[in-house]
Amino acid sequence: MMKTEMKYNLAFTAGALLYNESLHFIQAIDHTEDYLKNEFSVHSDVLVNNAESSRKRIKSELDKRLKNLDVDYLNKFSLLIEQDQKVILFLAICKTYSIITEFALEVVFNKWKNFDNELSTYDFKYFLSSKLSEEQLNSISEHSLYKLSQVAVKMFKDVGVFKEDKLSTVHISDELDELLKTKGDAWFLPCILNPNVEDTE
Repeated sequence: MMKTEMKYNLAFTAGALLYNESLHFIQAIDHTEDYLKNEFSVHSDVLVNNAESSRKRIKSELDKRLKNLDVDYLNKFSLLIEQDQKVILFLAICKTYSIITEFALEVVFNKWKNFDNELSTYDFKYFLSSKLSEEQLNSISEHSLYKLSQVAVKMFKDVGVFKEDKLSTVHISDELDELLKTKGDAWFLPCILNPNVEDTE
């Protein structure tokens, strides 16, 4: 596989899916349109983490992810079941970090299609080595590389793609399925091991 010179954003170790934190955070968004236009800000105090530095770090991460979502995902978020909510948060991750999207589509989805149901930190570490230049790889410490791989795999665990030590399709509601297709996000369905991408025009 040829190395790409694309500069990947690898700054996702503030947390995996951050589901519980996202619940508090999204509930505190009074006007989603204003929030997405940076005209409204959620205070870090809505997060329940003890340390102020941790709250600010997670707030920054959630802002970065959620502002990549269409307003309808945030408006409907509190009305959806927990599994759908987790899928929306994973969509936000994939929209923010292309390396996670590519890993989902090029590695995880293909493993599942080929009846290889195992997923480990090694898979992500090996994937990174195929994507980054030697110079880029050398700039990442072994500890950071492990942390990146650990958080990446935990994202798939948190959303339900990898559970009970095997890859598994995430089932979403018809409402969310329709919303994803309406918003032009049918490409994301294989990221949750759902091959149902017909009728996307």
